Amino acid sequence: MRVVCAIPAYNEELTIASIVLLAKQYVDEVIVIDDGSKDRTVELAKKAGAIVYKHKKNKGYGAAIKSCIEKAKQRNADILVILDADGQHDPRDIPKLVEPIKDGEADLVIGSRFITRQKMPKYRKFGIKIINLFAKKFLTKKKISDTQSGFRAYSRKVLEALDLSDESMGVSLEILNEVVKKGFRIKEVPIKCRYDIEGSTLNPLRHGMQLIGTIIKIVERERPLFFFGVSGICMLMLAMLLGVWVIHRYETVGQLAVGTSLLVVLLTMLGILTLYSGIILHAIKVMSEK
Repeated sequence: MRVVCAIPAYNEELTIASIVLLAKQYVDEVIVIDDGSKDRTVELAKKAGAIVYKHKKNKGYGAAIKSCIEKAKQRNADILVILDADGQHDPRDIPKLVEPIKDGEADLVIGSRFITRQKMPKYRKFGIKIINLFAKKFLTKKKISDTQSGFRAYSRKVLEALDLSDESMGVSLEILNEVVKKGFRIKEVPIKCRYDIEGSTLNPLRHGMQLIGTIIKIVERERPLFFFGVSGICMLMLAMLLGVWVIHRYETVGQLAVGTSLLVVLLTMLGILTLYSGIILHAIKVMSEK
């Protein structure tokens, strides 16, 4: 089976060459997707022996992952391994990710940082656990210990089936949602990960907001009745509470809170409209799936 390693990279001149050289020992071909770097990432990746595809401008992690998948298919990969360019992942773990696909045990293999005990910044561990919880509740419906791992191996069947739209860090969750929805098998294997690499840490708040945004978008698309239903009911409940307060105030002091009364009317109308939208979108989704 032809194994291709793809590495999304953005301004990773300090580590890209060593990552490419190490990865080449375990795969048939290494490609680098340069996401608009302004340093020597492209030059050094080529010198290390990688095939480089360059985005003219920085598009984001999700766009780089989509390019990894597209180029791997073009280069006839039977298995695609994606790992980070910043040195956090150890390319020597590649065989552990590839083996379950070669043996027919899995279609997607995730390199998990949580199967074995590892030192990790506490804020990261907490954030990943929260995202794992949200992903299980609203997307995958199954326990995945490391939904945010960027070290993954994909079978050709998965590559052909993925249809991605997210260009942010949320692409990791979108992939899991697609894989589970289409019935592919997922397996996790333990990997080593470093956190002492300069420049390897993304802004955690921005990262978290992107992931939450992705979950909201997927739930809105996949479960419109739930998404709009909950939103509409919340608006109607708030309108009811405010309405009770308006009536109580009028009976107590004899004055009508005009502004709050208008807000009650507005929330009631929005709540009903939102509920109606959820019902219509749910009906359309059910009909399209038949």
